[in-house]
Amino acid sequence: MHKVLQKQLKKLGYKDGKFPEGKMERFIEIVDTTYKEADEEREFLEHTLETSSQEMAELYDELKRKSQTELAKSEARYRELATKDMLTGILNRFAFQEELKRIISNSKRTGTKFALLFLDLDHFKEVNDTYGHDTGDKLLKEVAKRVLPNIRTEDVFARLGGDEFVLIFTNIHKEKLYQLIAKAIGLFQKPWIIDHINLQVTTSIGVVVFPDDADNETDLMKKADMAMYKSKELGRNQVVYYNAVYGRGSEK
Repeated sequence: MHKVLQKQLKKLGYKDGKFPEGKMERFIEIVDTTYKEADEEREFLEHTLETSSQEMAELYDELKRKSQTELAKSEARYRELATKDMLTGILNRFAFQEELKRIISNSKRTGTKFALLFLDLDHFKEVNDTYGHDTGDKLLKEVAKRVLPNIRTEDVFARLGGDEFVLIFTNIHKEKLYQLIAKAIGLFQKPWIIDHINLQVTTSIGVVVFPDDADNETDLMKKADMAMYKSKELGRNQVVYYNAVYGRGSEK
């Protein structure tokens, strides 16, 4: 029995299931009022609970959306840290190795060729020794800024570390390759202005062609490196094609 009703019955003298004389009509009125108020109270509570449940659901959805957004941002940030060179913003060694594997697989499937260029800045150590590592770092950043806009979207440019960079020209033929490489080395023959300092820093480039010179990641990198060092030996600021110097399949 409703507590309010119990209190009202007690006031009317209700005891042992009996009312005092003349109190029945008042009893009926009290019962109607009490249960009407109880129904209104119940409806209010139900409405409150329903509203609270809806608000909780909306809050949950909002928190879920925020969580997913923050998670996506975190994932994007970690992905960037894992694949981008922290200094220059271009691909790092790890990301380049993954790209090279992908390009090798795609070239084998499609029967196309690509060229891998190993680039090393000429006299970069002298820049650091003379002007400091901060100037050297700024030069590396400028290299990325200059080269990246001047290659095709399908090509790959990455920094392996120090002053070593790699370029992949995908889906090429001989005439096109010569044009692309001439453009690439020409980018380094223009002066670099770093903090009002005019730096004449060129690059030595070693080139291997897939699959003519090698058909796997390890041999491509090894032979490109060999060709680059031959470029250094021959006076720097030039391009050396692995096959032209060592001959196909040679490991000298």
